[in-house]
Amino acid sequence: MTALLWHLGILAAAAALAVVIVRRIPVIPPGPSGPPRAAAAAEPADRAFAQARWWEHRLASTRDDLPRFRSLVQRRLAELAVERLRRRHGAVGPDRAAEILGGELYELITVPVTAVPTRAELARLIARIEEI
Repeated sequence: MTALLWHLGILAAAAALAVVIVRRIPVIPPGPSGPPRAAAAAEPADRAFAQARWWEHRLASTRDDLPRFRSLVQRRLAELAVERLRRRHGAVGPDRAAEILGGELYELITVPVTAVPTRAELARLIARIEEI
């Protein structure tokens, strides 16, 4: 009987220690998943500038980080290009999409990049998406 009490005491002490340790672990709130939300009273122009700054930060943070560029920027550029194609040209196949987009832009959005494009290249490709 004494051995059972001894084991229960050790178990209770271990549980108390576990609670103390778990409470000392800091809880980090999740970061924003999208562009920052503008205040409800903010002007539409303010929201546009906030989104532009958010994209500028996103692009700058991926300049030397190829996996981050692939996951954050390349995927979003592909979504924008596909949406433009759908709205302006309807449903198009891969051959027609390559023709409309141009070889360089089509390759950027369909093939995993091996190097982050320069600012000038990226600006040119984004301008091409806007032209569609």
